[in-house]
Amino acid sequence: MGESPSAAEGSAALTTAAASPPAFSLEESKEELIDQQQNRSSSDVHNNSSALNSTPYLQSRLVHLRNESQDLSTELTKKLATSRSGQSLLHIGPSLSTLPPDLTSLLEALSPLLSQVEHYEGENRGELDRLVSQGREVQCAVKKREFSVQCAEIYSDLRGAEEVLRWKLVQKQQQVQGEKKNKKNEEGSKRGGYEYDIVDVAEDGDDDWSEDEAEEEFDHICSLERAAYTTLHLLQELHCSSADVSAMTMTTTPKNKRTTTQSDGDEHNNDGSNNSNNINNNNNNNIANNGSNNLPLLSDFSSNDNTLLNGVVLEKSRFLAKLAPRIRRLESDTAKCLVSTLEDLLVRVRSLVEDENDDTTNNDEGGQDDGGGGNDDAVYNDKQQRKRQHDELLLMIGHCLRGLALLGKGADAENAFARVAIMPIIRSKLSMGKLDEGGSRGECAGLFFLLDGIANTISTMYGSILRSSESMFTNESGNISKKKKASPSGMEIDLVTCGVWVPVATALMADPGIKMAIFSPGIANVLQANYSALDTFLSELAGSLLRKSPYDELKKLEEEEKTSIIETGNFSQFYYRPTIKADAIERAQARLYTHPTTVDFSKRWNLPIYYQLRFAEFCKRLDKAVEGVCREGWTADVFTGDASDGKKLSDTYGFELPFFFELYDILLSMWKPDVYLRPLTHRFLRGAMQLIGRVLAFVKDGADRKIQFGGTDQSEAESDPSETSVANPVYFWNERVEDVAVVAWEVTILETCLTHDYLDYIANTVSPNDKESRQSTHNSSLELEEIQSLASEVLVECSQEFSPLVSQAWNSLIVDRLTKQCCIPLTAVKGVAATYRMTNRPPPSQASPFVASVLRPLKEFNTTFSSRTPPQIGDVWKQKIVEAVSSKYSIAVEDLIATVKRTEEALKSRKTRKMMAGGMSDGEKVKLQLLLDYRQYKKDVEELGLESDSIEGVVKLNQLTSEAESLLPK
Repeated sequence: MGESPSAAEGSAALTTAAASPPAFSLEESKEELIDQQQNRSSSDVHNNSSALNSTPYLQSRLVHLRNESQDLSTELTKKLATSRSGQSLLHIGPSLSTLPPDLTSLLEALSPLLSQVEHYEGENRGELDRLVSQGREVQCAVKKREFSVQCAEIYSDLRGAEEVLRWKLVQKQQQVQGEKKNKKNEEGSKRGGYEYDIVDVAEDGDDDWSEDEAEEEFDHICSLERAAYTTLHLLQELHCSSADVSAMTMTTTPKNKRTTTQSDGDEHNNDGSNNSNNINNNNNNNIANNGSNNLPLLSDFSSNDNTLLNGVVLEKSRFLAKLAPRIRRLESDTAKCLVSTLEDLLVRVRSLVEDENDDTTNNDEGGQDDGGGGNDDAVYNDKQQRKRQHDELLLMIGHCLRGLALLGKGADAENAFARVAIMPIIRSKLSMGKLDEGGSRGECAGLFFLLDGIANTISTMYGSILRSSESMFTNESGNISKKKKASPSGMEIDLVTCGVWVPVATALMADPGIKMAIFSPGIANVLQANYSALDTFLSELAGSLLRKSPYDELKKLEEEEKTSIIETGNFSQFYYRPTIKADAIERAQARLYTHPTTVDFSKRWNLPIYYQLRFAEFCKRLDKAVEGVCREGWTADVFTGDASDGKKLSDTYGFELPFFFELYDILLSMWKPDVYLRPLTHRFLRGAMQLIGRVLAFVKDGADRKIQFGGTDQSEAESDPSETSVANPVYFWNERVEDVAVVAWEVTILETCLTHDYLDYIANTVSPNDKESRQSTHNSSLELEEIQSLASEVLVECSQEFSPLVSQAWNSLIVDRLTKQCCIPLTAVKGVAATYRMTNRPPPSQASPFVASVLRPLKEFNTTFSSRTPPQIGDVWKQKIVEAVSSKYSIAVEDLIATVKRTEEALKSRKTRKMMAGGMSDGEKVKLQLLLDYRQYKKDVEELGLESDSIEGVVKLNQLTSEAESLLPK
């Protein structure tokens, strides 16, 4: 069957739609339409199956379907026309009709075009490789030029630095020749009298020569610092070149192996004639496979390019390797030249200061002789000139120090400063004669003034140099500048520690005689004085050296100088003058303490031996005090201190017994400035606790009747047998309540002092309150607080042993002794019945005489020691005594009343009872007397400050005597 044009267009549209994503929706709509038609006709299939198979029916259905297909195609075209993707499909649709019927013909038609494109791309890739290769060669050439320029600059810098050093060498040779010439002239002047002419020539040309020479010298020293910079740069270049060669050597070997393997493979796989074609084919294949990612770049170097670069680097390395000996020699010569220049400058500074001191002394003497005449202008000009010279020398010294620091030769600068500046001062001041000045041989009485003189002289001569160096090598925040080489103190150049303290300490430790006299005198007082002097010197060294320079104190001269700057051309006031603050001095002091020399210096002191000597002295004093007390009792005068100290102990703390005066004075003497040493703090604290424990043991043994007092002094009897020894009565002091009470009171005072006054005394010694003394302890605030806390814990723990001893003394010893004394009069209770039995006496009107003597010992003791009763004891001890006495008293009264009752019963049964005067029987009189005695006893109890109702014995007495209350007269 043929198809109409509309059907062909519809099928073409359907074909176009089938090639695009929206065709799926069209097929689905067709399938739905067919399903609907099948559903509608399914009911008629069985009814009229023959009619459906007829030709007219099928033709009509075909026409209907074509119409619907055309409608759907039209609708699809409208929808495609309204969307951007659909418009593209509409444009593609017509072009598809021009495609050949199969792809083979299409590929055959495109093969020539693709071959031309591949050939063109291959030529472009080869051109690109050539350009990149040439670009890399250009880069290597540029790098080579840069290295050449760098090498030229390095060589130029090396030559310039060598010229600076050569100039210094020439100047040194001229100076030596001048000295030889002057020496010859001096010898000739002695022979022929030419000294006057030489002096005249020097004086005539002195001004011009000094100005020119000073300017030339200043420029040269600046050049030396620049030479140090150059040397440092050359050394860094040399180290970098060596590092580059080492890295190149490590990375080149594996690459060479890979390159060799690859070249062997290429030889097997490629022929010589087809090498270029194969390379192009490989490049084309790489392009086809990987796109443009494998295109060569200027930054990507192949093995050949790396070889070129490595060759450039090796050329520079070989050049620097040839210069390496000269660079090393330049480093050594620059350091030597800087050290030599520094030594010369230091000598000139010392000469300048000495001349100024001499002129000042001469001017003072001349001013006194001339009455202060008109030399003020000349003196002022001399001071200004010297100040200007000093400032210039200080600047030149700063250049030398910075140059040596750059080269990592800080130790050389410190050694030069110690050798040229400090050691002459030490040698001029340190000797055995000056060490013992002001005292006998071996006492080192002049050590403190000797050290103080050394510190003052160094500060006067070189204080400005030390301050300049201190500020030069520490930044404003206080952190030490970090370089590759630093001294043991942590700074590049530390003149305070390594330049001053190390030579002083070395001098003190090097001389055998001085070392023995200072560190091992064998006498505790001398050793303590030496240690204190050196500790004070070390603790104040940084502050004394870094204080303000005398030149900077000329305020008036500076103000006058400002007005004449333009006229005189003196700009020295604009020079840098460092300001050393308190925190900088603290950091310098901390470096002094942490230096290895200080650690070694501290180990030279035999401090344990010193402590043993001191502790032996303390024990000896305490032993003598114990012996005196055992011989003469607690009141023995065993105090060996000053009378003023004893009076202070009595008035301030309340001690009464000389033994405790001696004990507390010993405890205080352990922390006196002429005894105490900071490194032995723990030992002294432990020794104090040992002495206190020994005294407590002595008191406790006496309270337990283990020690007897009195007797003959065996030491005196053996020392002088001719004298008659007086024997004291032997006794146990715990039997004397007065001694027990006094000792208990002294122990209580000692406990209070240990936890308060003594602790404060130790704390003020270990961690002083004033700022200057606290800085000398070289401890932080937290450390000092920790020390004080530890001392407090030790003393509080030690004082806990006092309370049981005091409690035993009052609640046991005193109670027992007083109870026995108060119970003695109670034997008279039985005599009350005998007083009224068949005596025809009148009824009693007052208490018996013995009642007042029952509590009399307690009253007298209480009156005497009421102000010396420990607060923690209170009235418990009195309560115990009264309870014990009242208990015995009530028992005696109870027995007596029982006896009276038995007697009355016996008389009543015998009918011999007879009424006496007043109508009272003898038994009633006895009961009345007991009642009166009870009331008096109760009054005495209440006078002691006790509540009678709380005492069981008194309550029982009230019950026993209450029956006689009806017998009292109304």
